[in-house]
Amino acid sequence: MQHFSRARRSTRQQLTRTVLAYAVGHVCAATALWLPVAAQAADAPAAQARKAYDIPAGPLEGVLNRFGRESGILLSFASDLTAGLNSPGLRGSFTVPEALPALLQGAKLTAVSQGQGAYALVRSSAPAAAAPVAATLAAVTVKAVAGHDDAAVYGAKRSSVGSKTDTPILEIPQSVSVVTARQIEATQPRNLADALAYSAGVVRTEGSDRTADSFVIRGFQAGANMGNLYRDGSKFMVNPYNGQQELYGLERIEVLKGAASLLYGTAAPGGIINTVSKQPTAEPLRELGVELGNYRRKQVKGDFGGPLNTDGSLSYRLTGLARSSDTFVDHVPDDRQFLSGAIKWQIGAATALTLQAEHLHSRTNYVYGLPTAGSILPNPNGKFPSNLYLGTPGRDKYDGKNALLGYLFEHAFSANLTLRHNARAFRSEVAFPSTSVDGLDANQASSASHGVQDRDDFSKAYTTDTSLVYTVGGGRVEHTLLAGVDTTYQYHRSIRADREVKQPFDYFKPNYVYEIGQAVPNLWNPVSVLRNVGVYVQDQMKIDRRWSLLLGARHDRASERQIPVDGVSPNSKESSSATTGRAGLVYLADNGLAPFVSFSQSFQPVSGVAFGGARFKPSRGEQYEAGLRWQPAGTDTLLSAAVYQLTQQNVMAADPKHQGFGVQTGEIRSRGLELEANTRIGKAFTVLASYAYTNASTTADTDPALVGQRRGAVPLHAASVWGEADLANFGVAGMKLGGGLRYVGSTLGLFVDGKVPAYTVADAMLSYETGPWRYALNLNNLGDKRYIASCTYACFFGERRQVVASATYRW
Repeated sequence: MQHFSRARRSTRQQLTRTVLAYAVGHVCAATALWLPVAAQAADAPAAQARKAYDIPAGPLEGVLNRFGRESGILLSFASDLTAGLNSPGLRGSFTVPEALPALLQGAKLTAVSQGQGAYALVRSSAPAAAAPVAATLAAVTVKAVAGHDDAAVYGAKRSSVGSKTDTPILEIPQSVSVVTARQIEATQPRNLADALAYSAGVVRTEGSDRTADSFVIRGFQAGANMGNLYRDGSKFMVNPYNGQQELYGLERIEVLKGAASLLYGTAAPGGIINTVSKQPTAEPLRELGVELGNYRRKQVKGDFGGPLNTDGSLSYRLTGLARSSDTFVDHVPDDRQFLSGAIKWQIGAATALTLQAEHLHSRTNYVYGLPTAGSILPNPNGKFPSNLYLGTPGRDKYDGKNALLGYLFEHAFSANLTLRHNARAFRSEVAFPSTSVDGLDANQASSASHGVQDRDDFSKAYTTDTSLVYTVGGGRVEHTLLAGVDTTYQYHRSIRADREVKQPFDYFKPNYVYEIGQAVPNLWNPVSVLRNVGVYVQDQMKIDRRWSLLLGARHDRASERQIPVDGVSPNSKESSSATTGRAGLVYLADNGLAPFVSFSQSFQPVSGVAFGGARFKPSRGEQYEAGLRWQPAGTDTLLSAAVYQLTQQNVMAADPKHQGFGVQTGEIRSRGLELEANTRIGKAFTVLASYAYTNASTTADTDPALVGQRRGAVPLHAASVWGEADLANFGVAGMKLGGGLRYVGSTLGLFVDGKVPAYTVADAMLSYETGPWRYALNLNNLGDKRYIASCTYACFFGERRQVVASATYRW
């Protein structure tokens, strides 16, 4: 069968009917691996024009089809010529005659000109050679998943989080931030919040928590329980105390900012955080590393991948670590065992199946918050020490075990039509006995209340996502059509019992020996079962190669069933539905400038009933955004600026007429400016910088005193900068020096009165590479600054200085 960049309409219609019939019968077992697109014919002079390309490695057929579209040539070839072959991709500035040999490198194929911008592939007796060195940039090994950038660079040029298709960030009409594996390796963040500390508009909630990944994005709370966390494009985790993700198992972190229900369904309006798992590699990958640090930190880690057979149709990835460590808070460990694996079967040139599994065992303790007096407010007894532990040593713990099992199955019916099906199962078991210490007595030295709680949590979730991607062009308009359905099932159970502690806790002279009362079952936490089904459609239109227009709509049906554990109260079930959409427009100028405007929506179910028994409506989010990106051709620079207004309606407020009930008359509005820069200055310096102005306030509430008040835990100003110098340019080969500053402006307490002072912390890195070895020294909070990071229900210290020395061997 011949593959052409432009298909006849009748062929497309026949193919569409065939595929739709196939999809109905195989919706749970078929998907597409590659996103090839049609190439457009061009006149002969276009082939001689030099143009910048950034095409990742992958199956030869998909790479050639993408090159055809971007170059404008008409490229034809027989399916059997490319079956089972891969291409190294293309990165740099080339003419078409220079680019084709580079794309075909290693394959016994030649592209023969047919005239008028048309080429045909034929067999040759020798493998194609690479393009001339002068026409290419330095060789790069691609280790990311298909459709993503090289993980060895700081800046990302493409992402799927904004469209669920492989799209240049420049063409996404909504703000996107990406943290690459290279940035994670250089900055050595402790968790997701640390990794996103150099991204605009994202801040942590509790400073030193090691039990949950929770954030504030564009002024709104975000976390697993609010539907904001995703893994490989599917909803991830159920409850915030399912634990923190392991960064060593990730290829990258992507953030889509603002309302995003079109592609992701139920979620709080701040945005979506999508983490991307490490995937099997076509080339051998072997890495072993050891780490030593303060607080008795010891860690070993390994990352392995590559082909499993001679033709490369089977490949794998195996990643793991083991860590034993204390922390700056007394009696709080940071121990972890992690193992993830993936096997990819390239069934044919157009079909692949990737099996994924992950196990994570975390042992730590929850760090309970401190009163405002002694942390952000004066206390006659002095200030609390940052290492103060409020729990019960030997009794309190966080012992969490998470497991993940899933697959990505993809099949391409043609260069224009792709079907994907992804599924995942998640399970979490947490033993979580804890101690609560609240308030201050009259002397402001001891607690007003003191108690402990027995707690065991269990969560499970099942997700699926099935979609069709159809690309069509041939004229002034190119379409990438996406239609899909996703399902989510989430179950959470928390068994608790409360115990009274008769002695108060002394904050300044901690007493950890006290009498604990009998267990009294806590019956206030019902079992929760959530289900959601969403259907979405999206059209990305490229008009005259100048305009990128995105239109989409989605409909969701969600239900929540609560099962009381008191054995008396009846079960309750609430159902809701919502239709959301998104529209955006980008202009692509020749000089790399790309202004954009967009409108997007979100929704989030709300549990409970109003006085009189009426069910609450879902809360709704709406975002208006305008921005400007600049990405000069052939450079590693991406500069972006965006302004937005993000509003959440149907927010719960106290019912002024009926005590103990709520009404949905509240509204929260966030307006902001975000700036991000990811650039290289000369050959020696790499710079990341961000700034965010976030003005989030209550605009409607039944309590007039709250109207116009700034939202708690949201800094008005936040900024960061990270720079890295390659000292090889100064005569010290293999050595790099990096450093950064993170500034977070003052915030208000979320549920407590008081103002959290602004703070600035510095980070530093020194690394040296020689042969297969990489040695590094990372220092986070270089000056060991003592500061309060945030106040929610209480106040939390930020991390003190962390020093980690590492040695990594790669071969």
